[in-house]
Amino acid sequence: MNKLILLCLSCFLISIPSQAKDKEEDSYELTIFVGERTSSSIEDDEDLEEDEEPFEVDFLNDASAGLILGWNYDFNRQAELLFSHSETEFDGDLVLDDMGISISYLHIGGNVLVNDGKVPIVISGGLGIAHLEPKDKELDSETRPSMNLGLGARFPVTEQLTIRLDGRVYASFFDSKGYVFCSGDSCKIRTESNVWFQGEFTLGLAYQF
Repeated sequence: MNKLILLCLSCFLISIPSQAKDKEEDSYELTIFVGERTSSSIEDDEDLEEDEEPFEVDFLNDASAGLILGWNYDFNRQAELLFSHSETEFDGDLVLDDMGISISYLHIGGNVLVNDGKVPIVISGGLGIAHLEPKDKELDSETRPSMNLGLGARFPVTEQLTIRLDGRVYASFFDSKGYVFCSGDSCKIRTESNVWFQGEFTLGLAYQF
């Protein structure tokens, strides 16, 4: 299933033309956004020893912020370089509870215009990395491959300024039955699933130049 999702998204990205069809379409767009993140749990309740207890680790919902640099390739497709960052805390595990952690995404992708009405609607996607860095410097940070899929609306203010509303789902890929957030030979979490999800809803202001 994961390979199918990556294949579909890769085909979406490859379908973006490699160059602009008309020089008048050559333009860039810089978006600054703020938002809110929500996360799925990281849990492990299988193949435990007799003295081990199942655990579930959550991340507190928290604010996010970031930048998107976009550039036009034709009348209804745009490439994007996205960076999104959030400072949050672990929740639900006694060892990590209330410990701070930063979660950042750096993705390259694009969007396709699907409705060119008074409120344009776009579908977006991207591939890149997720970087998770605990505030406890004794714990290793984690950098994992990730992808995103999203849906957004555009509200033009002037010819150069646009308000953006976007919703995205990030999927980050871990090793099933692997370990994360280690310090030497000691690791804090064993992952049962190989995919971890975050949802993000953002409000941004885009400037075209």
